Amino acid sequence: MSTNKIDVSTVCEMFEKIIEKLDKPPIDNPSKEPVSIDLTAVNTLTERFEQVIEEVRKPTKVEHRHRYTIDIASSKVFLSLVIMSLIILGLSYFIGEQRKSINQFRDNDLKYRYIKMQGQTNEENIYRLERQFRNGDSIKIVRKQVEKYEELVKEQAEKLARMKRDSDEAEQLRKEAETVKSKY
Repeated sequence: MSTNKIDVSTVCEMFEKIIEKLDKPPIDNPSKEPVSIDLTAVNTLTERFEQVIEEVRKPTKVEHRHRYTIDIASSKVFLSLVIMSLIILGLSYFIGEQRKSINQFRDNDLKYRYIKMQGQTNEENIYRLERQFRNGDSIKIVRKQVEKYEELVKEQAEKLARMKRDSDEAEQLRKEAETVKSKY
């Protein structure tokens, strides 16, 4: 079956012309009596053509499937995959090193805060502190001690600020009382 468009009306006209010619008496038959011809073959062909025409007129569903393949035989694809893999490995190594540095800075900060909490230190205390930082549980204990100390220092600073503010207010009230007393 071809995919060219068939005009139904022209096909029907052609069949009608064929039927008319078959209905006319042939030239060699002068009696002008129609010759009966078996038209079953023509009728079956006509039916088949009509079926084909109906099938052609039906909308067809076209299904598109896209498939993408990566062929490592191509040098560009293979080279880009290798370069991307190397970049990912390099960045992973860099991130790992940064995490180590950040953890070391965090530990050093905690050590500084612990020494500041102690008020003074010597060589023996620093070695003891370094040994404590080799054990993860000791680090947690030191962190809790430092955080508790810092909370206490903060509360004490707030109390001192409040006391200073209260004493300033008391002094101001005393001065106001003296000025009122001197007026009366």
